Amino acid sequence: MSSDIPLVSIIIPTYNRAHLIGETLDSILAQTYENWECIVVDDGSTDNTEELLMEYLKNDSRFQYYSRPQERPKGANACRNYGFEQSKGEYIQWFDSDDLMHPEKLMIKIRYALMYNADIIIDTHTTEEDIVLKEYPELEVFESADFYVNYILGKKSVITNDVMVRRIKIGSLRYDEKLHKAQEYEFFTRLFEQKLKYCFVDLPLSFYSESDDSISKNTSRGSKEQMESLIYLSEIIKKKHNDNPLIVRKSEKQGRKTYKSLVKKKKIGLIIKHFKFFRNSHKKSILAFSFFLIYNLITKRGFDRIKPN
Repeated sequence: MSSDIPLVSIIIPTYNRAHLIGETLDSILAQTYENWECIVVDDGSTDNTEELLMEYLKNDSRFQYYSRPQERPKGANACRNYGFEQSKGEYIQWFDSDDLMHPEKLMIKIRYALMYNADIIIDTHTTEEDIVLKEYPELEVFESADFYVNYILGKKSVITNDVMVRRIKIGSLRYDEKLHKAQEYEFFTRLFEQKLKYCFVDLPLSFYSESDDSISKNTSRGSKEQMESLIYLSEIIKKKHNDNPLIVRKSEKQGRKTYKSLVKKKKIGLIIKHFKFFRNSHKKSILAFSFFLIYNLITKRGFDRIKPN
């Protein structure tokens, strides 16, 4: 394969999105950059996703369709990991099954990847259906081994669809299959911990769906699994980066935010299960935190009083 036209692997997890994924795949077919493979991994759909995908496979050999292996846990992360393991591209572009690509997305990103020898090429996204591209977009190109700090602290916002990454830089890294929320955030914190050449391109090259059926809205409704994921993520980031007070502070702040949400939803079991984590996030003794917990549960107030000084 010529290095001038690298293969891009587009990896899409899907679940019961037959009514949406056709538009997503059509936006991939419309790409002006043609050296791609699109790997769709089904998380156990019960609609006509497979029937729809078979039509795309029949008409274009660049599409591939897999079912998540039964031995792997249900969820988008396992699907993303399995799709990556089936892929062959020099560059990886993860994507969601309810969003759309601008026709120039891959062409623009590969052009900048080759121009700057970039490992990570990051564009932006929009909720506006009519995407207008600037002729001379703002670029930010730099090399860093500690960009992950700014990312964890929220100084650079990145979502899955924005990121194209050189395959070799992923190596043995995989999405954490235990997480049900903030999966991309956790994965990117680890990916960005190595020395990488970044190219940020200020162009909205994806249409990001905000329909009632969108993945983003379904994952923001706060199931028990998703709340557990937020707690788990805060704990592991705090433990891993306990020498960085800014990251520790952010992790504790997230812990307090999760605690407040659980109190308001009367999720007492989860609070008790993670009592130590929430107590440490508030920097309170066992007795003081127990008092505030009872007070918060009864009144649904007093969250400012429990914050550390």
